[in-house]
Amino acid sequence: MPPASSSPDPADKFRRLIARRGLAGLANHTKWQELFAVMRSREGWWPSYRCKTVEDRILGWDTEWHAHVPDPLVIRWLDIAFREEHTAHALTAPTWTDHSAWIEAAIRTAGLDYRRSHDFFRIFGYAPRDLELFAD
Repeated sequence: MPPASSSPDPADKFRRLIARRGLAGLANHTKWQELFAVMRSREGWWPSYRCKTVEDRILGWDTEWHAHVPDPLVIRWLDIAFREEHTAHALTAPTWTDHSAWIEAAIRTAGLDYRRSHDFFRIFGYAPRDLELFAD
């Protein structure tokens, strides 16, 4: 018989923290995974994202959708940038590609609660909706 584990289940730790902070779930694992699958299936360009965890840690902008995305249980909010910058060289102004249409379609299809700012979408994992670092 294997020895009993003395370490608690990490998911239980987060569930207790969520309950203690009075957060109510707006997204579930299935919805997050549906969105992540769309992001991971893109070729050529992946949008940047950042998130805030239920522990109030804000993780910096990243583009790695395969290994770096946190467990959906801990995502308080997730921002997804939709503008792609193109720079020919240092002496010319950059141009931009707007990817908001397909990203918003993926968010809506997954049934996630979100708001749009001028250059990113904020997807809410929990209520109350946290607008820290959000600007319309």
